[in-house]
Amino acid sequence: AAWAALGPLLWACGLALRGGMLYPRESPSRERKELHGLWSFRADFSENRQRGFEQRWYRSPLRESGPTLDMPVPSSFNDVGQDRQLRSFVGWVWYEREVTLPQRWTQDLGTRVVLRIGSAHYYAIVWVNGVHVVEHEGGHLPFEADISKLVQSGPLSSCRITIAINNTLTPHTLPPGTILHRTDTSKYPKGYFVQNTNFDFFNYAGLHRPVLLYTTPTTYIDDITVTTSVDQGTGLVDYQIFVQGSEHFQLEVRLLDQEGKVVAQGTGCRGQLQVPNAHLWWPYLMHEHPAYLYSLEVRVTTQTAAGPVSDFYTLLVGIRTVEVTERQFLINGKPFYFHGVNKHEDADIRGRGFDWALLVKDFNLLRWLGANAFRTSHYPYAEEVLQLCDRYGIVVIDESPGVGIVLAQSYGNRSLQHHLEVMGELVRRDKNHPAVVMWSVANEPASFL
Repeated sequence: AAWAALGPLLWACGLALRGGMLYPRESPSRERKELHGLWSFRADFSENRQRGFEQRWYRSPLRESGPTLDMPVPSSFNDVGQDRQLRSFVGWVWYEREVTLPQRWTQDLGTRVVLRIGSAHYYAIVWVNGVHVVEHEGGHLPFEADISKLVQSGPLSSCRITIAINNTLTPHTLPPGTILHRTDTSKYPKGYFVQNTNFDFFNYAGLHRPVLLYTTPTTYIDDITVTTSVDQGTGLVDYQIFVQGSEHFQLEVRLLDQEGKVVAQGTGCRGQLQVPNAHLWWPYLMHEHPAYLYSLEVRVTTQTAAGPVSDFYTLLVGIRTVEVTERQFLINGKPFYFHGVNKHEDADIRGRGFDWALLVKDFNLLRWLGANAFRTSHYPYAEEVLQLCDRYGIVVIDESPGVGIVLAQSYGNRSLQHHLEVMGELVRRDKNHPAVVMWSVANEPASFL
């Protein structure tokens, strides 16, 4: 009964957040520019870790503040350099990147330019050309800022992106932690402190996932929510689409099979598509053709002084059902047994930095093992991981970063509110993945407290 009540609560948290978090995909109306590669980097080793703010490092190029390092993005900063202080550094670090923008992005006022950060562990503050644009708490989920006005305000063809990140964990963060101050001056230097945690993996930090810019028209598809069911062989795809930028538009929806054939279509922001003799999304090794994905093509068109302008977005959809009985877990009405593992995103040198080669190797190992599932222990994984799960039929237990919750201070309203926000962001990001069949709120919390 408790789990039955929790599911709708988590779903409501995800839908209540302002704005969508669709994965940035290129389309006839959308472009993206990856910002991976080398960024300028500097850790703030001052005693109070506040020198960067006191001297306003975001107001001018970071190199003018003092010595910087080349830091690859995405990666954790901990093991890249040769300075042992970086390995266990706690406090503020600063990243910076100068970006050259396409001319149409800076001159076309009908183009919306968005900065998206896939993951910044743990608390991040972002400036563009010295102007504060967004802050975010939580180290494993994406966040965005519309920077159109900043890059379209003059003759500039480039912009400077500055990101300050603090990896400090407190009793109210997810995961939680504490700071231990070592006061024995016979053993430790003055002001020495360490991060204490109650989980069994390293607290890697930095820009762990892709940072990118993408564009949309000013009237754009902001979010899509899809749920699926099956009625006597007919697949039912219920959709709800949110549009921002105008209240006057036309919206068309088409569902295509893997051969590109249109199998259903509709209009309007909400509706149901019916697919006779639907190919169902099955887990790996549970069907001879597992992980069948349809393409939901959405087009919104608005009239402007220059004529009609459209935004296009394609969402991959797997038609499947999930049901839990007293004794069984059912996918598409058949018993499913979780054969799998707990994973981590850690790797040598790059830490928790996203790496396609490592990811594909992991999936080859999973399938070689005959595994059909894993849990994202103990934090949300990169969006690209879930995309491969959808593609290969690997079932996912999608876990929040609620691990090591053993302190009494972590059970108050402040921690609860942050936990709900994180779960809301997780559901908002991952709600449409057919591979995700379960949400994990926390790992082994000391709930008796």
